[in-house]
Amino acid sequence: MPPRKKRATLARTTRRPYVDDATWDSADDIAAGDALTVGHLLTVLLDRYAVGVVDVPLPEGDVRAGGRSGHLAAIGDDAWAHADERRVREGIQSMSVLCELLLRETVAGRVSAGLDAAPRAQQQTEPREEAAGAVTPSLFHSAA
Repeated sequence: MPPRKKRATLARTTRRPYVDDATWDSADDIAAGDALTVGHLLTVLLDRYAVGVVDVPLPEGDVRAGGRSGHLAAIGDDAWAHADERRVREGIQSMSVLCELLLRETVAGRVSAGLDAAPRAQQQTEPREEAAGAVTPSLFHSAA
């Protein structure tokens, strides 16, 4: 029997990234506007960062100055692990710094992590005819 493939997981772990308080609060407002938590927002941002869809400007010097607190958030394990791999390659100091940089970009409006949804194409139907109490089924046509 061949070995089982490792599947992506939706598991999340509560983490405490140290992020600038004002940035965190602004990101929390943005997340709430999309009916998300900051943990969900960070999971999406970290996932997009990990696969190269989102970039962050590399910080000049140490960004871990005062005004930062550890903020609890349930963040997806796979997104965290894969983003951490890229973070190390890029020389970003820590996952806390990466989280803050991603949230800064979001607050500044340069990155959006909202849910992208659009209605499906409306299915067209032909008029139905009723004859002698029987109904002829409608014919559905795909918009494709």
